[in-house]
Amino acid sequence: MKNIFNTYLVKPQSSKQRGFSLIELMVGLIIGLLMSLVVYNVLNVNEGRKRTTTSLNDINQAGSYAIYQLDKQIRSAGSGFTGGGDQIGANFTYGCRLDMALSGSQLTPAASFPAPFNAVNGVVRVAPVIIFDGAAGAGGDVIVTMAGTAGLGELPSAFSSPATAATLQLVNQAGMRANDVLLLADHTATNISPCLMQQVASTFTPVANGSAVPLLGAYNSASVNGTSATSFTATAQAVNLGQAPNLNMFAVAANGSNFNLMKYDLMQPVNAGSAAPNPAIYVDGVYQIHALYGVDTNPTTSTLTWVAPTGAFSAVNLLNGSLAANAALQRIRAIKIGVVMRTSLLEREAVSGGPAHAVSNTTLTLFSDSVPVTVNLNPTTYRYRAFEAAVPLRNTLVLSGALGN
Repeated sequence: MKNIFNTYLVKPQSSKQRGFSLIELMVGLIIGLLMSLVVYNVLNVNEGRKRTTTSLNDINQAGSYAIYQLDKQIRSAGSGFTGGGDQIGANFTYGCRLDMALSGSQLTPAASFPAPFNAVNGVVRVAPVIIFDGAAGAGGDVIVTMAGTAGLGELPSAFSSPATAATLQLVNQAGMRANDVLLLADHTATNISPCLMQQVASTFTPVANGSAVPLLGAYNSASVNGTSATSFTATAQAVNLGQAPNLNMFAVAANGSNFNLMKYDLMQPVNAGSAAPNPAIYVDGVYQIHALYGVDTNPTTSTLTWVAPTGAFSAVNLLNGSLAANAALQRIRAIKIGVVMRTSLLEREAVSGGPAHAVSNTTLTLFSDSVPVTVNLNPTTYRYRAFEAAVPLRNTLVLSGALGN
């Protein structure tokens, strides 16, 4: 019985082992880990390139948008207060101190402006475009643009007699509408007189051969900074800026690692906490902005020369209220604008800037074909891209023809 049990119930063990040895398992495990590392590295590289491509596309779009918006603001600058008439409007307005109030609260001259505009003098003077060189610090220049939106008439209206506190007496009422914003302007033999912002009453209705224009509204004030409607003589002019003038300042502000192009509306009070803040973010991702003046250096041949906003064309010299400054402002025919964008993606290694410019790992050069401006790139672990545009001042070019240049 014992032999039968051993024969039929107990299966003898095979002489050969089945499965993998410990060494084979360890080799397979190492190969698997190496394959995982290769796959992870491929995915990581692809994801990094995807994020870099996305961030570059973002600043390409934002940079194009920033150039478009600044081009639009600059191209229309001077509208409404440049044109001709009995005398050229620019002779009265370019460089005049802007005295302006909203609902009885003085807007300009201002005690100060909020960052990044705080380096700009609180005294605002009228001009199509003014460049404050390096006034935004690390953000570059501050650019001020001014334009009216009259539409019905681009010519100033001459006074027929001195104004009263509530009424202007003009040669005619042509181009005037209810609620239009007016700029009262004059000059003396040696200086440009202050300009006063006023507003046409909402009840005003023009009539044939009419001359009286009543003043009333949010931008109407009996006196601003010592200037009133009665301060102007019969030689003054009323410049119609329309019902929504654009008087803006642009500069780059840094908020930690974020850089934004900011816009400050000079016709509104500072209100950072409102639903419509002033100043407000205009374009994201702008690292610096810089600009040059295109100056007509030879009125006979209309030779355009690009000059930096320094020296004779510094903001201080252009805005000193003299007739010489007024003449210099009228010689500015174009603006060259440069915008440097920065990605929001922090790279692991230092990278170079953008194409089509002289670029190293630490600097980028704008306006290399005229007056070079070197931009320091810090830190170099972000990617940068530069955009440039030359923008003609259409209204000033019309003025050059009116002056016989």
